[in-house]
Amino acid sequence: MFSIIGMSTLEANAQTVSTDILMAKALESEDFLVLLIESAIQFSPQTKKGLAAVEVANANLKVSKNAIYSGISASSSYNYGTNYSAVNNPTGVIPGANSFTTSQTGFYNVGIGVQLPLISVLNRKHIIKAGQAQINSALAEQENVNLTIKQEVIGRFQALKLAKKILMLNSNSLQAAQSNYVIAEKQFAQNQNSIDQFSAVLEAYNKSKIEYETSLNTFQTIFMQLEAFVGVNLSTLLQQIK
Repeated sequence: MFSIIGMSTLEANAQTVSTDILMAKALESEDFLVLLIESAIQFSPQTKKGLAAVEVANANLKVSKNAIYSGISASSSYNYGTNYSAVNNPTGVIPGANSFTTSQTGFYNVGIGVQLPLISVLNRKHIIKAGQAQINSALAEQENVNLTIKQEVIGRFQALKLAKKILMLNSNSLQAAQSNYVIAEKQFAQNQNSIDQFSAVLEAYNKSKIEYETSLNTFQTIFMQLEAFVGVNLSTLLQQIK
């Protein structure tokens, strides 16, 4: 049981060290920042809203272009009845005169009509131009959204770098304070230092622990907020850094 626990602890420590190395490398890599920006833009609800606005603008333009066809109509009908026709009859009462004949037949009528108000014809060019302007406006707004997201990611990335450095400094300070405390405690037990000296070391040690926990909490908060903003587990992105 002890060997299994010991092995698990070693594996966990090795994984932590590996993650720390990847994190330190990623925070100094522009590639990691690019991955964060791309992921954030893809995940952002504002991006999805902007893409939807572009689709709506494109659809409106198509509707505007096709509106002219609404004035074109086609009709057809079928009739059955008496059909009169004139034929040349040289043997009739009046030679050379045409004679009329009748027959019962069916026939089709097909027609195409165009009814376009003049104002619609004149405004079509301007309507299409307005539709294209709507598309350009939607695309510009999408670019603005992307720029805003990029700036937000850069700010969070820089904050994460700073929090990581402060955490490392406070971690080193805590280790030094802990070592001083262990030594001072032994000396105090052996009457080699005064109560005031031991209290000062203990106070410094406690202060270092508070500063470390505070910086750890700050780092974890910024880390989780960045992870939520980009919409992907950062450990997944860390694996992509070479």
